[in-house]
Amino acid sequence: MWLRVGDEELINLEHVTSIKKAQPAMIEIRYPDSRQHRTVRFTAPEDRDAVFERIVDNMVRLRIAME
Repeated sequence: MWLRVGDEELINLEHVTSIKKAQPAMIEIRYPDSRQHRTVRFTAPEDRDAVFERIVDNMVRLRIAME
């Protein structure tokens, strides 16, 4: 499942191992290779929080669909 994160990032949720909020308004996305990660910056923490919730919702849907 592909998801647009921010204005320029497009991620495949099937390959994401973890996501976390970072300060001041960023999301860190980690992949199976622990050295590989991306940081997406947002203009405000509220924007970051909305995208973070959307990612979590879609990851839950993906997991349910795969079971």
